[in-house]
Amino acid sequence: MDCKLAAGLCRWTARILGTILATIVIVIAVGEGVPNPFAFPLNIQFGFLALAMIVIGILAGWRWEPFGGLLATAGWCLFVGSVVPVKKLNLFISLLALPGILYLVSARLRRRNKNQTH
Repeated sequence: MDCKLAAGLCRWTARILGTILATIVIVIAVGEGVPNPFAFPLNIQFGFLALAMIVIGILAGWRWEPFGGLLATAGWCLFVGSVVPVKKLNLFISLLALPGILYLVSARLRRRNKNQTH
């Protein structure tokens, strides 16, 4: 598989999966009612910040893959580090890492392809 095709596959998988996951997070937040994050312990406040970083990164990745991928991946690491012990990861939380990683892989593959054609 050439770099251009692999990059496109990563990009569109990140976009589609990311949009689904971001929608789920937003629907849950709206359905539960967004609480005042300052009323919670510091680690939960970091969890709220991390979820916002993930969602913003996923959406930003549609236009700026490296930035969106980095923001979403950093948000996921912060979320897991502050709220979820690694041994308690579930499928949904694990899937939240995938769009950011795929955006980063896509950006890297596109850069590699660009360098190979010159």
